[in-house]
Order: sequence, then structure tokens, then C-alpha cells
Amino acid sequence: MTFRRAFYPALPILSIGTASSQEALRYRYQFYDEEAGRIDVESHYLDYQFSWGEWGETSASLRLAVDSLTGMTPTGTHAAGDPDDWLFQTITDERRVSVATIEHELDDYTLSFEYAHSKETDYRSNAVTGNMSRQFNQNNTTVTAGAAFAFDEVLATPFTNNFEDQDKNTVDLNIGISQILSRNTLFDLNLGYGRNKGYLGDPYRRISQIRTVVIDGIFGPREVTDTFDYAENRPDELDRFVTKASVRHYFQQANAALKCSYRFFANTNSVEGHTFELKWIQEINQQLSLTPYVRYYRQSEADFYYTSLTGTGLDGTDRIDGGGANYSSDYRLSKLEALTYGVRFAWEPIENMTLDLQWERYEMEGLNPQTPASFFPSANVLSLGAQFRF
Repeated sequence: MTFRRAFYPALPILSIGTASSQEALRYRYQFYDEEAGRIDVESHYLDYQFSWGEWGETSASLRLAVDSLTGMTPTGTHAAGDPDDWLFQTITDERRVSVATIEHELDDYTLSFEYAHSKETDYRSNAVTGNMSRQFNQNNTTVTAGAAFAFDEVLATPFTNNFEDQDKNTVDLNIGISQILSRNTLFDLNLGYGRNKGYLGDPYRRISQIRTVVIDGIFGPREVTDTFDYAENRPDELDRFVTKASVRHYFQQANAALKCSYRFFANTNSVEGHTFELKWIQEINQQLSLTPYVRYYRQSEADFYYTSLTGTGLDGTDRIDGGGANYSSDYRLSKLEALTYGVRFAWEPIENMTLDLQWERYEMEGLNPQTPASFFPSANVLSLGAQFRF
């Protein structure tokens, strides 16, 4: 099962190391558990960073990750002759990821380069990323720009719709500004543009259609009405646009900080998404902090989303090249909303050692009445982490 289109949070950012730390090692375990026998993902992350130079101007890091997925997911099809009996399939897969990063500070500039490789049963990805940031205004303003390029392959297997390997290429560009507004307030604004080209479908996703066809029989041609399943056919080009703004304010008397953010997303499939997040970072003492948070997401529907092709005026063709009519029964392209809330504890029992525990609740709900409620999962996510600085 292709993890890039899977059902759990993306690889977490492991922020480790400071200018005074020469080495840092971090391990994180995460368990994502959907209810009702849906998808479970067990993840292990290991991150090592080493800095050198008189002030630690140059750093390099290596991140390794292993994700194991198992459980059930809707196929996008229904039982023969029964459009109310939706089918699910059991899947299992494993993803292995390695990421190498090097970063260098030069006067007011910070330059970084990253290479990432991941491999699954049905997916292979190679990606490179470059970023540059510069500080202005007595270090009160930081401007960042970057570009990322991914060269992926959707691999053919006996269980996928593609009978040969398919290419998928991605370009992402971003620019951002971080501005200190006052002693206790920081503002961030980021703009991004991305373009995907190639095979952009889900190789497991199919769609049903009840239709009447004419077949040749012993006594001549006759009409037969039956349920047929076809591979989904998404466009082979996609443009994406992202804007994110956030404000972080430190309340000195409470010894805490409030972070508020809003993210807008749109693509040329007519999907628009809005994400609102509130996070309260409370420092209880010098060793312990508590961070509750809540996040709400809502999106519109892709213009080629259908629960089935019956009655749409479209006929399935099993094309997967983006040509002709486009259609998909992937519920994640429907109109929906999602609520996430959780809490994180961080504890520093001794100097240069940090332990953290995080629990998160994720609830997704469909807003298209034709899409079955059983498609939309609810999940609990538990994470445990440890960081050591040398």
C-alpha cells in the first residue's frame, strides 16, 4: 500500500540540536490506531545530528525510519448488484526511509541540502531539497526560500491497476518570512507552490458501475445488466498552492506561549482546504512542559469525485493515463472535515536529556451524503520520544 497516500500522519519533524550542542541523538516510536479494524501503523524513527566548527556553523544529520502498516481500507467499489454493500480489503506493507541533511551558516545566511530515499512494496521515491535563509534588520527578520524535487515510481504488482511501473515527478517551491514583532511576539508567513506530473492515481482504488451491455449468446445478442469495476482515472497533472500564517506570543506572567495558525490549500482538482490550529505551550518548571492543542480541517470536493459511476453519464474505461473522463471514488477527495486534538508532555530529568509523551485523537467526518460514513476513520495516535545531547 502506497504510504504517500496512506492514512496516518506524515513523517514527524525531529528538531534536535542547538548551537552549543555538538551531537544529538533522538529516537521516536509512534503507533497510529484506527478504530473498527481499520488501518494500524507502527513507526520507528532514529535521528542523529553532528555539528562542527568554532560555533557549530556546520551540521549534518541522518534520519532513518521504518513504518509498518496493516488493516482494512475501502476499495471504492460495492458488491455486485447491491450499491449499499461497500467492499473493504485487508492490506499490509512496510516503508523504509533514509534522509541525509547538511546545513551551513555563513554570515547572515543559512544554506541546507537534503536527500531522501524511501522504498515500499509498490512505491519508490528519491527527493532532493535545497533551502536558503537570510537574516535582516538586526536578526529580527528572517527570509527563507527553497525548492524540492521528487522523482517517484509507482511499481506494478499483481494487486494493482497498473501493469507496468509508472513515473511521478513533483516540484515544490516555497518562500517564507519570520518577523519578530515585539519582545514576546513572533509572526511567520509561508507561501508554497507545487506541481505533480505523471501517474497521480491510487493503484488500488477502483470504482463500480451498474450498466447494461449487449453480449452474443447461443440465441443471438441479448442485454445483460451487471456491476462492473474499473480502475480510477485521475488527471496526470496537478498544481497546488499553499499559504500558512502563524503568530506565537509569550505570556511572561503565565510562563507560557500561545501559537495560532491558519493554512489555506488549493489545487487544480478544485479541492480547497482550510486548517486552523491552536497550541498552548505551558512550562510547568525548568524540567517539565505541557502542550495541549487542537486542529480543525475542512475541504471541498474534487471535481471528478463520485461514489460510483452509475447514473453519472460516464462509462468506465480502465484507463489510468489521465486521458478521457476522470473519476475516482477515493473518499479522501470528497467534501469532509477532520478534528485533531491532543496533548504533549516533555520532561528533562537530567541535563542534556529530554523525554516526551504525546497522545492525539483524530476524527474524520464526511460532508457528502452519498459517501458512506463507514469510510471515514477515527484514530488514536501515541508517540514516545527520547533525545540525548552530547
